[in-house]
Amino acid sequence: MNPEDIPAISNGIANNAGIYADNVILNAERGHGFAAEKANHLRDVIAGKNAKLVGGDNAKNGADRLVDGVQIQSKYCNSGSKCIQECFHDGQFRYWNADGSPMQIEVPSDSYDAAIKAMEERIKKGQVKGVTDPGQAKDIVRQGQFTYAQARNIARCGTIESITYDAVNGIRVAGTAMGISAVIAFAHARWNGQSMEVAIEQACFSGLKVGGVTWVSSILMAQIGRTGVEQALRPITDSVVRTMGAQTASWIATGLRGGNAIYGAAAMSNVSKLLRGNVVTGVVTTLVLSSGDVTRLVRGRMSGGQFVKNVTTTAAGVAGGAGGYAIGAGIGTAIFPGLGTIVGGLVGGFLAGSAASSASQSTLDLVIEDDNKISIKILESELMTLAFEYLLSESDIQAVLEKLQSQNFESKLRDIYASSDRSAHAESILEPLVLEVVQQRQRISLPSDALLLTGYEKLCDKLIQDSELEQTNLSPAPSVS
Repeated sequence: MNPEDIPAISNGIANNAGIYADNVILNAERGHGFAAEKANHLRDVIAGKNAKLVGGDNAKNGADRLVDGVQIQSKYCNSGSKCIQECFHDGQFRYWNADGSPMQIEVPSDSYDAAIKAMEERIKKGQVKGVTDPGQAKDIVRQGQFTYAQARNIARCGTIESITYDAVNGIRVAGTAMGISAVIAFAHARWNGQSMEVAIEQACFSGLKVGGVTWVSSILMAQIGRTGVEQALRPITDSVVRTMGAQTASWIATGLRGGNAIYGAAAMSNVSKLLRGNVVTGVVTTLVLSSGDVTRLVRGRMSGGQFVKNVTTTAAGVAGGAGGYAIGAGIGTAIFPGLGTIVGGLVGGFLAGSAASSASQSTLDLVIEDDNKISIKILESELMTLAFEYLLSESDIQAVLEKLQSQNFESKLRDIYASSDRSAHAESILEPLVLEVVQQRQRISLPSDALLLTGYEKLCDKLIQDSELEQTNLSPAPSVS
């Protein structure tokens, strides 16, 4: 994981943890009803409507959704009549708008006709105050965009409907992470003197990479949240939150909610869910980021030690980034809610993630030698052998190294490590490059015989002169009486 990717990945983890916390309710006994609310809401948002989920306030007989100013109560039951039955208490309709008109009741798309008939019968019996025309049932009952079976499947793990919902829902988080990563990569490239064209290319590549990691992680995280993992983690995170106390929990929850204050038991419950989301998302993100190393390990292009080292370093960076993002968001919210939350989270995630990753890397360097270092030592040895065989100058060796670096150097190193004869494989990589350099040498014409004889004569004269001079210097000095 590149250091410049940490802020965007930390942001993705924080947002995915929020999705996890929101989806915990899908595990409830009537989780399919909440799944229907969320799915219909997402569909309305995609359609460009001004849609909000408002049922979280738990207001008695309040709306679940608000779409273009229309209040909606969702009722997803196994029959149309059951859906309408749920809207009445002691024989009287119980969902009303502020102006006294009946609130719209959203039912499964396949139960709409039956729900209309059931509502008509209720109106005929005078159970909907102020409404006497059975024809108005169509104004009260609203056809949902999903069937009852689809809603149930959205609340379950591993179904086509739930995976599709999670994939669409994760696009927003992935898009945010992609944008952050692209901006950071672009700025980094320009600061390093890269051209505008190169900087844009690097920004697009980084954005797609980090956005893809965040999107896949979002889907996997949401699916895992529908399994028994959620129940298994709850006692642990609840214990952690109780240890930190209500005041700290409130500070963290308020910070991650961008300044929307939350206190007491609600704050502690929210932070506990977010902690579970961070744990699951952190593990999933680490696995996604390490998927390439898993492939290399299976193919023999990476040692077990290097794999453990890489995964541990990645996990440390992910965990540090997630924790730093939460702390930074809290500090940023306290200083300047809104923008401060985002900036504080990104800065905190980068600093903590980079520090944790570097510390892990440094510690493991003392125990495990990188595979690449082993391959580089083999390359150096083979290059010295070829330098002797081809009489390479210092500039020739530098040219060979530049050609080697211009190729996919990391992949070459892994190929060497995976080879059964590493030295031979390193030579097969280097020798073609050496030959390219040698072929670019200036062609030399041999001197004529006459020039060679002249050269020998001059050399002999110089040797005779040097010998006579040496004899003169060795002669004893005359004695002085």
